Amino acid sequence: MKKIAILAICALFSNSLFSQQWNGAANSTDHIYRNGKVSIGTDNNNDRLNLNGNFRLTGNSGNKIVFGGGSTSPVGSTTVGDDGDFHFELNGFKLYLHPYVSAYFGDIDPNPQLKNAFAMGSTGIVGMGTDNFYCSQCSGYRLFVKDGIRTEKVKVEIAANNGWADYVFEKDYKLMTLRDLQSFIDEKGHLPEVPTTDEAIANGIELKEMNILLLKKIEELTLYTLQQQKNIEEQNKRIEELEKKLSK
Repeated sequence: MKKIAILAICALFSNSLFSQQWNGAANSTDHIYRNGKVSIGTDNNNDRLNLNGNFRLTGNSGNKIVFGGGSTSPVGSTTVGDDGDFHFELNGFKLYLHPYVSAYFGDIDPNPQLKNAFAMGSTGIVGMGTDNFYCSQCSGYRLFVKDGIRTEKVKVEIAANNGWADYVFEKDYKLMTLRDLQSFIDEKGHLPEVPTTDEAIANGIELKEMNILLLKKIEELTLYTLQQQKNIEEQNKRIEELEKKLSK
């Protein structure tokens, strides 16, 4: 009799515990509502839903989306199999979104380009086609793209008025003489301030900075052209005066 009473108390206690944890009807048709936070496979309760492991969502067509869990190991220590069109994978400190890769075994990836279709680091850096965005010269960048970008418009913000090159037209701008420019080119083999071929290959170029620099060189070229035009007009005037004197 005591055993029956104990079992009954346990059943009531478990039912009470369940009612405290979950809200909604206890059937297989209605939604299940949870007032608190849910943790599966982990004691982490920082968010509404905390998951350590894989989450598989299967649609009507049979395709699946796999969310990989774990802090150090990638999705699946065995063959993932035909899991659908896309995978979300947490590998180390990077999150990947990539098309399905057949016969994917952990770190053995038959097509790394597919795996790196989209990658995001723990610091918020995003890579497309690459996950190589941690380097000594990469701290000032947020988006890394391999191969190329095709778009209709690109707008680059200019931080301040002095960031543009119109200061070349200021009256006090020191324009290098053509003689000095010729000497520089003969010695260095490139225009002043413009990176050499080796420097461009080794370090790449800053698109905004290079456009501003090219504008600066165009404006300097405009000043040279205007100077030469002025000299030509003065020479023509002298020639006309000499011709008048000769005709007399």
